[in-house]
Amino acid sequence: MLHLQIKNIIKRTGLTLTKSRKKVLNIFLNSEKPLSLKQLRLLVSDMDRVTLFRILSFFEDNKIIHTIRLDKGQDLFALCVEECEKEQHQHNHIHFQCQNCEDVSCLPIKDFPVLSAPNYVINNLSINAVGICKNCY
Repeated sequence: MLHLQIKNIIKRTGLTLTKSRKKVLNIFLNSEKPLSLKQLRLLVSDMDRVTLFRILSFFEDNKIIHTIRLDKGQDLFALCVEECEKEQHQHNHIHFQCQNCEDVSCLPIKDFPVLSAPNYVINNLSINAVGICKNCY
């Protein structure tokens, strides 16, 4: 089942399924949380850094993953869900970071805000929230 899911995601992009892309995508599909670059590098220990960066860039360009930029400058990577607006690569969720355990989660919210500003085009809206998660509460 997972192999078919990986194949379909890559097929949607129109490019070939390589061993390296399959490995990285498998990691994202098996992860319930966004991953840091450090975590990804540990999980793909036999892959060189340049290949990993290219795959992450390819995945983001093709709307397979999205980057979460935290307030302290750290970037995390998360798999896009089916509801991701493919045209603009927008997600109807917030990124929640626990102050206690520092865990980061993508939390869907009802009535995600839509912003418009005269003479501006907003391509992406990212909302980060900080508080106490359900496990630490």
